[in-house]
Amino acid sequence: MLTHLTLINFALAERLALDVNSGFNVLTGETGAGKSLLLDALSACLGERTDTNYVRFGCDKADVTAVFSYQEDSPEARWLTQHELADDSGEIHLRRVIFATGRSKAWINGRPSSLTELKELGRLLVQLYSQHSQQQLLEQPYPKHWLDRYSELQTPAQQVREAYQTWQKTIRQHQAALDAQATRLQRIATLELQLEELEELTQLDYAEIEQEFDRLSHHESIMQDCGYALTALDDAEQNLNQELGSIIRRLEDHAGRSEQLGQIYNSLLNAQSEMEDATSSLRQFVDRQSFDPERMQELNTLLESFHRLARKYRTLPEDLKQDYQTWQDELAQLQQLEDPETLAEQVLAAEHSFMQQAQVLDQLRREAAVPLAQKLTENVKPLALPEARFEFKFEALEQANAEGLSLIQLLFTANKGMPAQPLAKIASGGELSRIALVMQVMNAEKTDAEILVFDEIDVGISGGTAEIVGRLLADLAKHVQILCITHQAQVAAQSDQHLLVQKQQTDPASSTIFELDEQARILELARMTGGIEINDTTLQHAKQLRQLKFQAL
Repeated sequence: MLTHLTLINFALAERLALDVNSGFNVLTGETGAGKSLLLDALSACLGERTDTNYVRFGCDKADVTAVFSYQEDSPEARWLTQHELADDSGEIHLRRVIFATGRSKAWINGRPSSLTELKELGRLLVQLYSQHSQQQLLEQPYPKHWLDRYSELQTPAQQVREAYQTWQKTIRQHQAALDAQATRLQRIATLELQLEELEELTQLDYAEIEQEFDRLSHHESIMQDCGYALTALDDAEQNLNQELGSIIRRLEDHAGRSEQLGQIYNSLLNAQSEMEDATSSLRQFVDRQSFDPERMQELNTLLESFHRLARKYRTLPEDLKQDYQTWQDELAQLQQLEDPETLAEQVLAAEHSFMQQAQVLDQLRREAAVPLAQKLTENVKPLALPEARFEFKFEALEQANAEGLSLIQLLFTANKGMPAQPLAKIASGGELSRIALVMQVMNAEKTDAEILVFDEIDVGISGGTAEIVGRLLADLAKHVQILCITHQAQVAAQSDQHLLVQKQQTDPASSTIFELDEQARILELARMTGGIEINDTTLQHAKQLRQLKFQAL
């Protein structure tokens, strides 16, 4: 449960520390006092989106910390262990810092964390219900989702959605195979011709052929220049090798007299060795060379073939080998393409699996719908709707979808003897408020979260109806911790802890939240029922409201 909340420079709160009790906690205050302050701060700690409006005017950041206690075998305990965030304190510390620049940072038990992690953990801790929830009743999917949630059918419903997705995927694969089949054989024939045409050339290396052809084309000039080089190096009367040897002999006697001359002498020795090796290699190269006109013609023919095919396939001659490999891969894929007939069988199998699961789910929903409608009727009747009656209507869909086989509607009538009709057609705003409230309370009975937050969900009710709502929430708070913002004194009177929000006209303005003792609670309840003027009558009524709480205990 939530045990402590600290707000620093958060919206209207300059510095606020608040201890929260177990059971049923209400927040009240004048309009505009900042009653949503605590819930906004809690939402920020749970990873919800924030903006710069949460940073107090004139400050560079807002800082919020929420502390929760938890049980060792709870879902949140397992989550902490899985993420290596558990400690020996038995508490969860969630902290969120929001900067005026729009950035924010988050921590879980002192370790920097992502907003995704905050949200994951937050869903295990807190369930939020807002005053706008009644609008969900008018949305077509809501009755089905509410039925699944309350009747614990969410797992089979998810399995049906997955089965439907599998079915649709096999349909797309089958269609793709049919589309491909029309051009597949033609493409295979084309690739086979291309590969056959290139097969011989791909055994050769274009770069080597081009280099050999270039060498034969320049054979005469190569021989002339190599002969000149050999003459200069070794065959002439005054050749370079002899001259270099003479230089080395002259410097040999002086190499030991100077370190620099010694280095020069060694360099010349190395050069002499390199020149002798180069001369020998050049002589061997010249001896092995011969001009072969037939080989040159053969190379020319091969090069023409490379260039002709490169032009044909709009590529470079040196890239033909890579294109050959690419076409081979494509041909292999086409040859291995799944047979449309096989895929058609998979489509039928996937459809059968989906329909089988969807029929089971539809039957489970129909079986759960009758007692659930009866329970909803029983819970709504005390809220000034004595003749209320609900029923679920199942209408077969023309085409099954991921949600199942039937369109599910929640029908309602508030009048005896009148047929039930869709809520959107006949329910008034006040009736929708009460129905939404009961459905949320019923949902809360099934939630794993240990903290339920109700944000002005009692809008549109008053008097004895509000008193019954207060009792509903008080009974629910015996099992979970509840935080509730309310304008109804009858609801607030049933609480275990009453928190008052007040705005102070400081510069800039600020809000504070503090716990009321019993005497202060009577005064606040009197204000909520009687307005600004508090007299003996309103005080007496407020005391009576509190006595109803104690009588219920």
